[in-house]
Amino acid sequence: MNKLFKYFIFVKILFFIFISNLYSASTTGAADVYKVTMKKVELCTASTSVTSCENAIVIGETDKTVDIASTDAGTAAASYGDPALLPLGETYTHMRVTIDRKFTIKADLEVTGVTANCATTAALSGSAYPGGSLDSNEKYDRTPVVDDGGTAAEADLYLKNDQMKLCGNTECGNLGLSDAQTVTYDQGSISTFQTQQADGSTSDDHVMVYELSAPYTVALIAPVIDISFGTSTAIKASEHPTQADLCYFEPQEPNVTITIR
Repeated sequence: MNKLFKYFIFVKILFFIFISNLYSASTTGAADVYKVTMKKVELCTASTSVTSCENAIVIGETDKTVDIASTDAGTAAASYGDPALLPLGETYTHMRVTIDRKFTIKADLEVTGVTANCATTAALSGSAYPGGSLDSNEKYDRTPVVDDGGTAAEADLYLKNDQMKLCGNTECGNLGLSDAQTVTYDQGSISTFQTQQADGSTSDDHVMVYELSAPYTVALIAPVIDISFGTSTAIKASEHPTQADLCYFEPQEPNVTITIR
């Protein structure tokens, strides 16, 4: 016997990346705009990695972009996912989420030691890459930097591969500003697991697995899913490690608690 499962979810999915090189200065803060594209959400009876989702059942599979910095983000995200049939008596312990590696962010942060604020600008988006092209993996192995100051605007930022270089507009094709830096994705701090993007990867997907706050067993009463987040430090702005007054940006993972009851 199956019970119709209505999927109501307040989703603010973020991630954390760590660059191995030391920063000369950096700060974290809230973004004015933070758009993330959800692609797929699954429930699992167990999980040991991003490729492991035992007895997976899909509860949402469509591209939906949500500005999680907006006041109505919960309402917008609640419409994600169609009703699904969950087997009565099955117990789920994890949720696996697939998101796009592209984020659209607007932020203006004060960084100690940087002359003016670090602000996202259009110079961080497609025009910052070789020939303005995003057809290959330039967006995943290069990170554009911008001069400090300026008026904040929405910029497209991408999750990087495990080797990437910082570069300015004119140098991005030549990788001229810095040697390669190692990028690692934090495991187990907030999300239980997340994808480590390999050097040279062109995949547009990033996968994260979250352990539920307590196992959930499907009953006759349709469940309610609550996902709570702390997003006051949703974006990190850093000064270039060797050149003053150049800024670049990294999204951060908030505290996440998932409860099904």
